[in-house]
Amino acid sequence: MNVSNGISQMDKYHDILNRYYKLFNFVKDDPGAILSAACNIVPFTFYSSYERLTKFRLCRWMHQNNGMKMTTSMSDIIVPEKILESQRRLTQETRLLPNSYTILDNNVFQALVREIKYFAGLNMLTDEDLEVMKQELHHLLDEMEQIAAKGEYPNGNKVNLYLSNINFEATYTFLEKGSFQLCMFRLYAINYMDSQHPEICRAQKEWIQSLKCYSTLISQSGEIQRMIFFTKQREIVDTL
Repeated sequence: MNVSNGISQMDKYHDILNRYYKLFNFVKDDPGAILSAACNIVPFTFYSSYERLTKFRLCRWMHQNNGMKMTTSMSDIIVPEKILESQRRLTQETRLLPNSYTILDNNVFQALVREIKYFAGLNMLTDEDLEVMKQELHHLLDEMEQIAAKGEYPNGNKVNLYLSNINFEATYTFLEKGSFQLCMFRLYAINYMDSQHPEICRAQKEWIQSLKCYSTLISQSGEIQRMIFFTKQREIVDTL
């Protein structure tokens, strides 16, 4: 369980990033390596390159996880450059896997926008914060739509994006390379609990596979559903 243990939150988050960087670095060169995920929040591999969205996610975690004062503004929080750099490195590593499958809950952007509005109501976000995050979310949607249309990242590695027709209660990730398997469960906002236990990995893999049966493929497919989804998400973002 990757949870805080007496060290600063920023340092703990940095340790988590580096740990997962090593794991993805270990599996990326295997042509049979696969990353499968079912996400009820905007996936890390997409939002992590946007600085203000990253800062918001960290501040939300700090606020809930360690009692950050409600009077503290996000502009008062400094995210060390080493964390931003570690995020960029990890994002690049995850996109180097030859095959990725991501199932999106239809409410991922609605949930994020609702959170942003809530913390804006606590005066933790400035008008500039809101405007910048709104712009970043539009850029993020543009990027995701382009990736979905092509079915690949800019580096040419395959991406299969699905839209779930049912809601699911958490974010699940499964990573495999040959006999190596790892499953991850998101908890406590940005932390992940992971396991290499064969039975837990088997159950995780089967659960993600089962969700595909209730989902629509929008990568190089499902053009109408893809267009409707991204149009709706932009309308949600515009309510900020």
